[in-house]
Amino acid sequence: MNFRFGLLGPVEVRRNGRLVPLGSPKQRALLTALLLEPNRVVSIDRLVMALWDEEPPRSAVANVRTYVNRLRRALGEGDRLTARPPGYVLAVHAGELDVTEFADALRQGKQALSAGWPEAALRHLSAALTRWRGAPAEDVPRSAALGPRLDALAEQRCLALEARAEARLMRGEHADAVPELRETVAAYPTRERLWGSLMLALYRTGDSAAALAAYGQARTSLAEELGVEPGPELAELHRSILNRDPALCPVSPLPALDPSRAASVPKAGPKAGPKAGPKAGPEARPKTGPAPVAGPGCLVGREFELDELVAAIAVSPPRPVAVHGPAGVGKSALALHAVQVAAPDFPGGVLHVDLRSLPRPGAYETLARLLSLLGLAVDQIAPDLGDAVLQFRTATTTRRVLVLLDNATGEGQLRPLIDACPDCWFVITSRTVLAALDDVDHLPLAPLTDDAAYELLVRLCGRDRVDPEQVRRVTRLCDNLPLALRIAGKRLAVRREWTLAAFADMLADDEHRLNLLTCGDLSVRSAIDLDYQALLQCGGTADGSALALFHRLGERGMADCGSATAAGLLGCDRRTAWTALGRLADLRLMKSTAPDHYRMNGLTRLYAMEIARTAGKRESGNSAAFV
Repeated sequence: MNFRFGLLGPVEVRRNGRLVPLGSPKQRALLTALLLEPNRVVSIDRLVMALWDEEPPRSAVANVRTYVNRLRRALGEGDRLTARPPGYVLAVHAGELDVTEFADALRQGKQALSAGWPEAALRHLSAALTRWRGAPAEDVPRSAALGPRLDALAEQRCLALEARAEARLMRGEHADAVPELRETVAAYPTRERLWGSLMLALYRTGDSAAALAAYGQARTSLAEELGVEPGPELAELHRSILNRDPALCPVSPLPALDPSRAASVPKAGPKAGPKAGPKAGPEARPKTGPAPVAGPGCLVGREFELDELVAAIAVSPPRPVAVHGPAGVGKSALALHAVQVAAPDFPGGVLHVDLRSLPRPGAYETLARLLSLLGLAVDQIAPDLGDAVLQFRTATTTRRVLVLLDNATGEGQLRPLIDACPDCWFVITSRTVLAALDDVDHLPLAPLTDDAAYELLVRLCGRDRVDPEQVRRVTRLCDNLPLALRIAGKRLAVRREWTLAAFADMLADDEHRLNLLTCGDLSVRSAIDLDYQALLQCGGTADGSALALFHRLGERGMADCGSATAAGLLGCDRRTAWTALGRLADLRLMKSTAPDHYRMNGLTRLYAMEIARTAGKRESGNSAAFV
């Protein structure tokens, strides 16, 4: 059967082109929760939270199982929705979910825009926006668990609209963009970037009066909706229009990159720099790297690691460098900063691929994304891994290129590319140590020091409310992890009525800490869950023992364990127990702190306890529901 799943509008499922009846609002909410995390186990506890805002009924777990069985029957394909402790997983294949297709097209559009390719950007961004049929899951009740995640999707739609407007202005389509922008600002009257694009488009068509009037309308909308004045960028644009600043005059766009030449034409000689004028093809030196990381708490306490990573990138001949560390420790942020610092030394381009975003996490998919960043259309990328490697090597052989491969999950994603391109500079981030790769420098990343964690939280929540003792309490409860601290700081910055002492007291409650450390699409629980899912999906005796040990530790709320204790919990010999502990350490669910001694950090311990509670409820309920 062919399926299409849709969340970008009313929730819908099409089987072989025909709409599938999805039942009651609660059943549609259940499907929404599963589609927000496709191909991943969603626990029964989290499904209950998605369906009921207030205290759930005593029959909530039984009701969830009923909705699951009804949804299975509606789908008509039994292996699509399966039970997998501690909950359920909905299998979604590549090209079946509109959210994934939208995100992929948006990513390609933003990358093309940053590279200076407005035609490609407009094509990708328009394709992304055609996926939308209305507000995200607009026919599903907004629960406290679903609401923020659906709001995050709506925010991504706004970002796509803003990027498309920018692409049209880069192409010189000022007059044609005005009607569309007027409709867009009417729908999103508080988006200042959209107002700015409308003002610029009007000014460049010669209608200065309309551009100034648009600023007045923006100011009124912001005052009525938010009670604020326009931000500095919009106000500066207004002043520039009043002064008829020559910088506002349109600039002729650079020639478009010819994708057919991207993998076959070497860069021109050393004189082909910016002073030689813009060129088509690879000579244009596309900068397809990540956007700058900004914000008051973007990188704190990582000066030594940043210097070490930048120095490793500068080594010649090149040697790949891999940053590894547990969930939420800030690997990607460090790598992004280092790449931005080093970028001026790489005139051939900076390429960034988030491997976690790929539909399939394989070596070929990684290469295909890199080749698309170099300008190749999908039908120009070789279908064979070996030929794709050759294309990439040919395109980069005479160019000094820096490649950031973010969120790698295994050596198999990387080896064919790294081995075949020894003259290319690679920065890799991963949770596990990619020990099987040859000739790679490994840079471990640990949680922040106490002082750095203190400084990060203070920057995020504001120095005006600092209570040193309570700041220290919060940082300890966050395990000094940048992700947890970032979420805590953002929540404190928004909830000004919360004192640091009150927030620390809430965090101290083990049952609610992981809920508090969730903000929009940022979640400590989700970050740890990726490691747990990796353990669930692995096979073999060692993984089975490691999974059982993780559950036993969660049942008892234990953080520390050695091989003797593990053997007692598992009822096995010391060697098997040692192997299980090592596997949990490999997956960053535990850390070796001394010979034969392992420890979970506080947040992972709470996650293990949640998993154990869910499993206990399931076992005490009707086990026959898991079929």
